[in-house]
Amino acid sequence: MKRPKHNGAVLWRGPSRLDGSPIVAIVTGLRTASSNPKTGDMLQTWILRSDIHPTEAIRTGADASICGSCPHRAQPGSGIRTCYVLPFAFNSVFDGFRRGIYPAIAPHNVARMIGGRALRIGSYGDPGAVPVRVWRTLANGASGHTGYTHQWRRFPSLKSVCMASCDDEADRIEAVRRGWRTFTVIPVDADHATPDVQCPASEESGRVTTCANCKLCSGAMADRANPARSVSIHAHGKARKRVQALTIGITE
Repeated sequence: MKRPKHNGAVLWRGPSRLDGSPIVAIVTGLRTASSNPKTGDMLQTWILRSDIHPTEAIRTGADASICGSCPHRAQPGSGIRTCYVLPFAFNSVFDGFRRGIYPAIAPHNVARMIGGRALRIGSYGDPGAVPVRVWRTLANGASGHTGYTHQWRRFPSLKSVCMASCDDEADRIEAVRRGWRTFTVIPVDADHATPDVQCPASEESGRVTTCANCKLCSGAMADRANPARSVSIHAHGKARKRVQALTIGITE
């Protein structure tokens, strides 16, 4: 297969399914392998406001267009943000988008460029903001993928490609009842109290593999030969110690 000319592409532009604001979905890593030690070499996808710099979107709350009511967004008043995705990553993607370095390439053509590599759906932003057909098309061209959504109550069609992101036991029980495979974030000082598989790429598991190799977090498209239904992980990122206080009792 001919090597892609560009390292990234605009997959889709249009109104957010969350609130109708203008957003863009961008894929990166078409030419250059990812150096993320947890995920391994995966193509990354970024969901961003197309009209507002990401830092400004976080500050003003306009990131609701891409993140919905995720409890890891910056909290009103305190401004505390527990999202593990650091701004420098998606700021650089937005800057590239604004400079016009990413050509618009239809999802089915990007799927042909993937060449059997692994895919990360929603490296930043909730996949629910973008039509699910975009993600299904890309996933069908990949060797495997990961995907997570806090919008599992609102968009059950994402069940085919995403895990339900859960922030407490009540979330996890409800999502399982609705037929989702779940990915639950556990506060760092709590025991691994769920019956789920502990993420093998996590620090607490000794990082025995990477997401690119594991690919368990792929919703209903996971390998049915694997008996695991769901996955959990201890809170990670710079604000991980604040996760319990911010997520308890919060629902979509």
